[in-house]
Amino acid sequence: MLDAATASANDAQMLCEDIAQQLFPRAQRAPSEAILASTRLILQNLVQAIEAKLGISSDVATPLSWDMLSRSGLLREAALLEFALARMAEHHISQRLETGGAAFLSQLPNRLLDSDDPLVAECARKLLIAQNAAQIRSPESFLRQLPADVLHLLVWRVVAVFQMDGSRSAGNLIASGNQLLATHDEAAAVHATAAKLVYFLPEEERGSLLNPKDCGLALYASGLAHDYRLPHDRILRFIDEQDVAPLLLMLRGRGHQAQAALAIVQHLRGRRSDDHLLPDLLVQYEALDPEAARSEVLGWRLAAAPVWKAG
Repeated sequence: MLDAATASANDAQMLCEDIAQQLFPRAQRAPSEAILASTRLILQNLVQAIEAKLGISSDVATPLSWDMLSRSGLLREAALLEFALARMAEHHISQRLETGGAAFLSQLPNRLLDSDDPLVAECARKLLIAQNAAQIRSPESFLRQLPADVLHLLVWRVVAVFQMDGSRSAGNLIASGNQLLATHDEAAAVHATAAKLVYFLPEEERGSLLNPKDCGLALYASGLAHDYRLPHDRILRFIDEQDVAPLLLMLRGRGHQAQAALAIVQHLRGRRSDDHLLPDLLVQYEALDPEAARSEVLGWRLAAAPVWKAG
């Protein structure tokens, strides 16, 4: 009875917090049901992949540790949610580019396979392999893209759930968790392979990073991330989210003229319901000093890197 009463008392407080978040969201737009469902599915995929790596199998679709992880708040981490939102954005953009007939085979990563510099050619090859693996969108492919620090804490939270119920050997769980972390290679993820290729890109090819049609989505996002010291995943979200203003500001900070910026926006974002606002935005765009735009975007980096909370 004591435990049940305490749990109910805690629930009373948490219910207030949950209602407050739904009634008074801090973002300008509350997340849609589609976003919530997609986020939940990606997180479930990650947990399912971790359970499989720990040797835990089940006949049900939902991961066995999901309920406890959800109720305990162990999945309410900004870094984890950022990852899920970025994977959604990446998928949406890639689908639009494919529908729009993007010439993937002629883009920079494919061209660099024949580079005279073996390091550049190898970086290009690894990026293409990472991109192909990410397109599968399976639990395993999501897990491969997860940053190592986020994976570390998520693995041990899943392990802790099974340690609590006592149904599995703690020693085996810990050994499997350590094995999973030891074999995880973040350097093979899309964001890491793209960043490495951007770093080693020959000077004569760097102009391609200004044109997503020429360099492809991964390198374009990585180039923006490098220029503005922002996370790769946040760049993907800025490209895909409803409000085009952050993307326009980054383009102005790069010195793009209005028509060039419009071409990039339409290529990456496709047709939107608020396209009628673009003419007015482009008038403001032309009046904006590129250095002022760049300075403003550089100021975003302090708020753009989600971190795990302790615990």
